[in-house]
Parts: sequence; structure tokens; C-alpha cells
Amino acid sequence: MRKPSRRDIALQHAGLGGILLLLVAVPAIDVYRTWAGARAEKAAWTIEGPPCPVVERASSAVVGHKRPKTFTYNKITFTRHLGDVSCAAFREDGFMNPENYSVCQFSGPGAVTVEFLGRSVTFQPGPGKRTTVTVRDGRATCVVAGWFARRPRSYRMRDV
Repeated sequence: MRKPSRRDIALQHAGLGGILLLLVAVPAIDVYRTWAGARAEKAAWTIEGPPCPVVERASSAVVGHKRPKTFTYNKITFTRHLGDVSCAAFREDGFMNPENYSVCQFSGPGAVTVEFLGRSVTFQPGPGKRTTVTVRDGRATCVVAGWFARRPRSYRMRDV
């Protein structure tokens, strides 16, 4: 039996190293893509614009006489009078940081009341104005801006 040459041993080690590199690279690529996607989504939901007026309660001259719609998202209660809504929650930056915050975009709520941690605040951006409400670090903020739009009247949910 012949003793393996240094070249054979080097090739075996290079092959084993290549396999180990692939075993590490494939999950690392997947982790990176997940991280980059979450970062892009967070950036898309970071909306800037003029602040919404804060009022004691919604004016019927602005919201009309429609019954308000109330829903709870991430332990926060939102009440809107008009339009549709879309919400998302994001983790705060930092490795293994358990804190998160919520962002809701409204297609034109007229007014939005936010209730959380025993507090309540009403924002009144006005009818037909896209509005983004962020609840972060124990406070709610609102800007008159956003990309979320109301569904067309002819839109129908289809059975999946």
C-alpha cells in the first residue's frame, strides 16, 4: 500500500474546506437576504411628513356621522372614521433587542384615536389625507403622508 503524497493530502483538505465553506455560505446567504428584506420593509414604512393636528376629540364636521371603526393591533387600539388601514410591526435596531414598535397607515381616516398604555390621543389630519401613525417608545406620533391607498370600490376578496 502506497503512502498518500502531500499533493493528495492537500487536495483532500482543499475539498473538505470547500464543502465546509458551502455548508456555512448557504445559510449565511439566506440570513443576509432575510435581514436585507426586513431592513427594506422597515425603510418603506418609515414615513416622513408634516405632523397631524392633535385634538381633544374628532370633529363631526371633519369625519361626518359615520360610525367609527375600532381595531386592536399589537396591544394598541386604533379608532378611525373613514378609509382603510394597513399595519406592520418592526423590531428596534440592535442585536437580540426584544423591543418593537408599530406603524399603521390609513388611506384617509379623517381622524384617528390611538389608545395604549392607559393613554389616549386623537389625531385629526382631515378627510382624504393619507396618514401614518407610529407608536414607539411609549408615545404615538402621526404624519400626514404615506403610500397606502384605499381599495377600489369594485375590489372583492376572493376565496383562496
